[in-house]
Amino acid sequence: MNKSKNEKQMQIYGEAEWVYFDKPDNKYAEPGEYKCTLKVPKAKSGELICDINEVINNELRAKYGPNTGPEKLAHAKKPYTVKGDIVEFKLHSQFKPTIWGRDQNKIDEKISVWSGSTMWANCKASGYTKSIGIGATLLLGMVQIDKLIEGSSQNGECPFPKREGSVLPTHKAPEKAVY
Repeated sequence: MNKSKNEKQMQIYGEAEWVYFDKPDNKYAEPGEYKCTLKVPKAKSGELICDINEVINNELRAKYGPNTGPEKLAHAKKPYTVKGDIVEFKLHSQFKPTIWGRDQNKIDEKISVWSGSTMWANCKASGYTKSIGIGATLLLGMVQIDKLIEGSSQNGECPFPKREGSVLPTHKAPEKAVY
């Protein structure tokens, strides 16, 4: 029997934080994942939260039956966090996202997108039922940059230019008296 997937396509606009588009973040596992967190004003995130909760509710109904109450949703794993007037959506993917500019042209892969950039991200809210619990995850697709904050990867090199001399005061040890 072919079970249909519990997924919903979404597009999120927000300010990026913790951007890993150049190379995957492999701090916790290999081969790592491409990801970012998008900060969205709470006033503009209601429909996004409803769509994600709908995916989670479908997972809950599949496991517990049609009369699943809101108390189960409260304990489900969600890919967003409400922090005051901001909602943070966490998106991730095994695959490097294609990055587009406002002008609908691809952005050079050598350009490093940093935190503070604003963007639209295509993603898919995908429900899951696992041993860790029931919830949803946001699978990152392509992104379109609105305002680019660009940086550079240092690859272990010093990010500062070579400088001559020192701006620190020189400290001269007092001379010892010889007897």
